[in-house]
Amino acid sequence: MVPRYVWFMIWFKQWFKHPEGIKGFAVQVMNWLMQRTMSLAERLKNLNKKLALAIKTKKADLVKWYEHPTVDADEWDKVRNMVRKLAFWIIILICAETATNYFAVASVMTEKGWLWNIVRGMTALVATGIGTYIFEKFFEMVINEPKYKQIEKSKRKWTKIIFVTALCIGVEAAIYWLCRRRVVALEGNNGDITITYFVLIIGLLLPIATGYFAYERGRYISAYRNTLRIKKAEKNIAKWDSTVATNNQRMEDHFKRELNDKWALLDEFKIYKGNYNQKNGIKDEIVTGHFCETHDTFAKEAMLRYTKEILHEVPQQPMFVVTKAQENGHTKQIPQIIIDNQ
Repeated sequence: MVPRYVWFMIWFKQWFKHPEGIKGFAVQVMNWLMQRTMSLAERLKNLNKKLALAIKTKKADLVKWYEHPTVDADEWDKVRNMVRKLAFWIIILICAETATNYFAVASVMTEKGWLWNIVRGMTALVATGIGTYIFEKFFEMVINEPKYKQIEKSKRKWTKIIFVTALCIGVEAAIYWLCRRRVVALEGNNGDITITYFVLIIGLLLPIATGYFAYERGRYISAYRNTLRIKKAEKNIAKWDSTVATNNQRMEDHFKRELNDKWALLDEFKIYKGNYNQKNGIKDEIVTGHFCETHDTFAKEAMLRYTKEILHEVPQQPMFVVTKAQENGHTKQIPQIIIDNQ
C-alpha cells in the first residue's frame, strides 16, 4: 500500500508536470465519465425505444378494441363463470358425442387394425364438429336473439333457415341410421329394446344439446374475449410504462453516481496539483471559466455532453386522437389519450 498522493503521482504524472494539468486532467476525467455512463444509457435507451413502439402499437389496438362490446365490471364474474361452464359442458358433450359416433361409424367400417381405428376416430370427430356447427347455426337463426351488449336483431333469412333445418334433419337421420345399425350389430334384431332406444335417444340428443350450448356461449364469447384482450393490453402497457420509468431512473442514478465519483477524483487531483505546483515553483493554474472550476460547472458540462451524445431524445408517451364514438364508455381507462370532443 502506498500513500494516496504517491499513487496519484505514479498514475497521473504527466498532468502534474504540465502547466495546465488540471484542465487536461479534467478533460480526461470527463471522457472517463462519458465512457462509464454511455454503455448503460445507450442500452437502456434502445430498450425504451422498443417499449415505446410496443406501447404505441398496443394503444392503437386499444382504440379499435374499445369500439366493440365489453363485459361490464358488475357482470364480469357472472359472464366469466357462464362462459367457462358452457365451455366445460361443450367439451364433455363433444367427447360423448364423438365416442357415440365412433361406435356408430364402426358398424359401417368393420375393417380391423390401428389404421382403421384412427380413420374411424377422425371420421367421428369430423361428424361431431359438423353436427355441432349445424345445430349452433340452427338455434342462432331460429331463436334470433341479439348478442351480449347488442340491441338490434339480425334479419331472418327464411331460405337459410329452411336449408339449415333440412341439414339438421339430415344429420339426425344419419345418426339414427348409424346408431340403429350399431345396436343391431351388437344386440341383434331381438336385442333389448330398452338399450336400443336409449342409444338412439342419446345419439340424437347429444348434437342438439352441444349445438345449443355452443349457441349460448357464442352470444357472450366476443364481448368476453374482447374484455380479456383489453385487460391484458392495459396490464402490458402499465408494465411497459413502469419499465421505461425505471430505466430512466437507472440512467439518472447511474449518471449521478459516476458524476460524483469522477468529480471527487478531479477535486482530489486539484489539491495534489496545487501542492505540487508550490513545491516545484510552478505558477498556479487559472481555471476560472473552465468546467473544472466547481462541482456545478463540472456537472453542467457533463449533463450537456451526456444529453447530446446519448439522450438525443427521451421516449414520450404516444398520443392518439379518439372520437367520442370510439370511447364506448372507456374514458377512465384511457386518461393519456387525447379525446376529440368535436
